[in-house]
Amino acid sequence: MELFKKIISVILGLIMLVALIYGVYWLGLELIELLAKLQNEVVAALIGAMATVFVGIAAVIISQKQSKQRDIDESHRPKKVEIYTKFLDAVSGLMAAQNENVSKKGMTDQELVNYLVEFKTELLLWGSPQVIKRQLEFEEVSRSNGNIFTAVNNLYKAIREDIGLSNKGLNSHELVKMYLSDPGELDEILASNKSMQPTAKASAD
Repeated sequence: MELFKKIISVILGLIMLVALIYGVYWLGLELIELLAKLQNEVVAALIGAMATVFVGIAAVIISQKQSKQRDIDESHRPKKVEIYTKFLDAVSGLMAAQNENVSKKGMTDQELVNYLVEFKTELLLWGSPQVIKRQLEFEEVSRSNGNIFTAVNNLYKAIREDIGLSNKGLNSHELVKMYLSDPGELDEILASNKSMQPTAKASAD
């Protein structure tokens, strides 16, 4: 009895599906026949009106999607700022440790290793693709003794972009120079170190 009911349900479902397909097909034929009877001007006006409706609907959908994305980005921003602020504090602590005039204490080697592992985990969950790429680039440059200043500057730029800040006009390692007691010293280092020149030029391009 139960099997019989299932068979009947399947048959009824198939009948309804065939009826639906036929109904759509029939409506399509009727619409085509109706359009064929109308004058060209009327058809053009009808098509134009339909196009306007479709464009309007598409614009609304795109606008809603962009608005939703902005809301998501804004909700993530406080966490991103927290993560990046902690990272910059660690970096400034390392630089301060090299300056006898600054009393700020930097991390120990073990604390730094532990923090960098934590930072990478946070990047995996919260960082933008560009920040992750720049972080990997920084690590690669560090291992290959490349232009570390450009790599760090690029990482800083990616961080700023990720929290919605503009980098327009920042093209001469200004972000790295902010941590130096003599910003002009970096220009002298870059100019005197020929091995750094190709990397610096490629980044500027």
